[in-house]
Formats: sequence, C-alpha cells, structure tokens
Amino acid sequence: MSRSAPLLFLLLIAAAIWLSWRHYRNAKALLQDWADANGLRILHARQSWGAMPLSMWFTTSKYQVVYHVSVYDEASHRIRSAWVRLGTRWWGVMEGDAVEVKWEDAG
Repeated sequence: MSRSAPLLFLLLIAAAIWLSWRHYRNAKALLQDWADANGLRILHARQSWGAMPLSMWFTTSKYQVVYHVSVYDEASHRIRSAWVRLGTRWWGVMEGDAVEVKWEDAG
C-alpha cells in the first residue's frame, strides 16, 4: 500500500497540470475564434493576472481567463485595444458565447 500512495499523488498532480493546460489552450482557441468571427486580427494578446479594469476585477471568477489584446479591425482599418474575458462565470467553460469584451476606446 505504501508504494501506491506516491504513484497516486503523482497521477493527481499530472492530471491537474493537464487539465490546467487544456483550459488555457481552449481559452486561446476561443479568443482566436472571437477575433475571426468579428473580422479582427490579433496583433498582441497578453494574459492578465491582475492588471485589469476595476469593473472586471470584481466580476471575474478564478475560472475565467482575461486577455488584454491589440487587434487590427479589418472594417475600420485601425488598431484597437480591449480586455477580453473568456469562460463562464462558475466553471470557466470555454463556450462560444462565453466571451465578454471591454473596448478601451469604446468606439
């Protein structure tokens, strides 16, 4: 029994790492899908761990992923910046409609 405990612990750690990696990979894919659907080309995307607007700070769960992005808007031919929150509030599920955008230029 003493040999199986460390192995079980290692398997649990590996599963947690894999689930975390998959969550962030799905977030990145959802971000790209959002950009493609809105005629935007992502120039820069930085995941935010705390430097977000106060309005998003208090309403973002630990399961959601927030990116600060710079995009090229194909329709208006200009570069815009935004905060993009991905994932559902309670579980962080990366669904197609689980994208919330706060534009910095609001225009």
